[in-house]
Amino acid sequence: MNNKESVWTFRRRMVLLLGSGVIVFLVYLAVRYLFVLASPFIIAYGIALVIEKPVNALAKVFRGKKALASTLIVTGLTIIIAAAVFYITWLGVAEIKSFIANFEYLFIMVRQKTAGICLDVDGMLGLSDGCSLEFVCSCADRIRRIFRNGQPEEVVSSVLRISFPILVNTAVIAGAVIVCLISVVYLSGVLEKVRKWRENSIFREEVCALTLELKKLIQVYFKIELIIMLINAGICIAGLLLIHNPYAVVIGILIGLVDALPFFGTGTVLIPWAVILLLFRNYYAGAVLLSVYVMTYFVREIMESKCMGDRLGIAPFTMLMVIFTGIMVYGILGFILGPLSYCMMKALIRYFASVLENAGGTWYT
Repeated sequence: MNNKESVWTFRRRMVLLLGSGVIVFLVYLAVRYLFVLASPFIIAYGIALVIEKPVNALAKVFRGKKALASTLIVTGLTIIIAAAVFYITWLGVAEIKSFIANFEYLFIMVRQKTAGICLDVDGMLGLSDGCSLEFVCSCADRIRRIFRNGQPEEVVSSVLRISFPILVNTAVIAGAVIVCLISVVYLSGVLEKVRKWRENSIFREEVCALTLELKKLIQVYFKIELIIMLINAGICIAGLLLIHNPYAVVIGILIGLVDALPFFGTGTVLIPWAVILLLFRNYYAGAVLLSVYVMTYFVREIMESKCMGDRLGIAPFTMLMVIFTGIMVYGILGFILGPLSYCMMKALIRYFASVLENAGGTWYT
């Protein structure tokens, strides 16, 4: 390697290092501060791409009126999804009402079961009958006194502090959904123009690099994670119905959501629950919940290994680091924004490296 080539190699590495740092910083700023504002339109563009073929087919019936065709399809999908959400919400509300109505009975049943376990513990430890139960009751009384010592005014103010942001966020989300649906209708009719703009844009190569990486992330990672969540939620609901749990739908959906969170899983809920049932000598229900956990575990392992595998191009350890870092940087949404940021950074850094490579000796002449 001659002098000029070594100078070029050093300069290229330094420029690549500095450029990578700038890219990482800019992607962080974009995702942190612009993603929330642009998310309704990004989602709308994705939906428009998904329904493009049905819209084109229906537009032929209406003499090429894509706006009318997309309006009908979006309206139909919205009604179906809203009906499904309403039905699940109705089931959930019914189960919550049942829980509230039977709270006293459930509380007495838990006390009786706890008393039985405490008596067993007394026998195993050689204590006199009632020692363990007295200890548990004293701990419960202390916790109860801590909550009772709170002032009513403080409780009311805390409720108001919590409820007001919830109402504001609900209104914002509802507005974002409406804007997203309207954007889908508009975008469905101009997708070809968007593609032409992308092809003729001076940033077409950068946009193409980003699009390919994000398309792979959405089609592989997010799609499979959603499928896994739905399958595992269905398995949990079926298992809870087998043990005649009156709150199967609500609890099953919640366990499915917990399973979708990083660093958690169905075992976070099912294993402690199964252990408690076994301690209460409800061996059938405990065995069913353990079986449900095993099934959901293998569903996740098989789906992630078979369907993801090397298609995503990200090692499992790297993905774990990316998700953890995303949560630390962006909060709870980091399990989505972390992989998204990583793929954007990787695509742009690769493109920048290829530009430097193609630049050749111009950097040292």
